[in-house]
Amino acid sequence: MIALKNLAMEKDDFYLSALSLEVAAGEIYFLLNRLDQDNDFLFRTLSGFQAAGSGEISYDGNRFLGAKHPQTVVFIERVNDRADFDTEARLGQWFDFLCAQGLGREDIFKTLLVGNFHERQLKKMVRDLAPETFKLAYLAICLAANSANVVINNFIKGSGKNFELKFNKLLLQQKAAGRAILFLGSDIFYASEIADRVGFLKNGRLMFEAAAADLKEMDIKDLYLKFLN
Repeated sequence: MIALKNLAMEKDDFYLSALSLEVAAGEIYFLLNRLDQDNDFLFRTLSGFQAAGSGEISYDGNRFLGAKHPQTVVFIERVNDRADFDTEARLGQWFDFLCAQGLGREDIFKTLLVGNFHERQLKKMVRDLAPETFKLAYLAICLAANSANVVINNFIKGSGKNFELKFNKLLLQQKAAGRAILFLGSDIFYASEIADRVGFLKNGRLMFEAAAADLKEMDIKDLYLKFLN
C-alpha cells in the first residue's frame, strides 16, 4: 500500500497543501496535475530526492526516510527517447551488469517478451537503441525489482500508440499481481482508461476524486476545463 498523509511543501512555484491519499494493493491510482514540472517535483519528493515540508510518505506501512529506498517500492521516471548518459556498453552487457547486482534475468526478459523484444537487440549499443526499445529496456529493469509498490511519473508521455498498448499490458499485469500503483500524469482521457481511481490536483490541493468508471459517466471536457485548464 502507498500512503501519503498531510504531505505539504512549498518551493519556488511549486505548492502542495496537505495531500492525503492511499493506494491499495492491486489498484492503479492516477493523480492528475496540469503542469509537468509539478509532477516532476512531486515525483522527486516521493522518491526521496526532494524533502517534503511536512507530512508522511509510507510504503506498506514503512515510513519513507530520505533517499534510502525501502525494498517495497520502485520508481519509474519519464525518460528521453534515447540514453542521455555516456556509455559504451551494449544492451546485453548492461543487463549482465545489472543481473550481477541482483536483478533476475528471467524477470527482465519477462517484461521484454511482452514488448515483442528480439534477441538481436542485445548486441546493439545502448545509446543506439530505437526509442521504443530503450524505454522498454528501462521499464524491464525497473519492474524486475518485483516491488509491491510502483510510483510512475508520466512515463508514456510522447510515446506512440504501439508502445502505449505494450505499456498498458505490463501495467495491468502489475495490477493483477497485487501491486499498488500511483501514476502521476496530466492526461485525463488516459487516466479514465487505465486507472481504478483518479484524483485531481489544482493549485496544490486535491480538489476531487472519483472512480475511473464513474468518470465515463461524467463530462470529461467539463472536468478538464475545471481542474486541468
